[in-house]
Amino acid sequence: MDSERDEYHPDFGQLPKSKGVPRGLLITVGIGLVMIFLIAAGVVLLSGYGHMWPSMTTLREHVK
Repeated sequence: MDSERDEYHPDFGQLPKSKGVPRGLLITVGIGLVMIFLIAAGVVLLSGYGHMWPSMTTLREHVK
């Protein structure tokens, strides 16, 4: 009897039932998450490109 009361609303009649989350949305979210991790991995792996440590110019003392 409680389930009948939950499904019917006196002002609106029969309440619609959810069909759940569409499969296409789940696939899109999954692809988006994979892309985020791939971009982050690329940033981390390429962050040292073109950098030399310690820099030769930072170790020099200027002569006055």
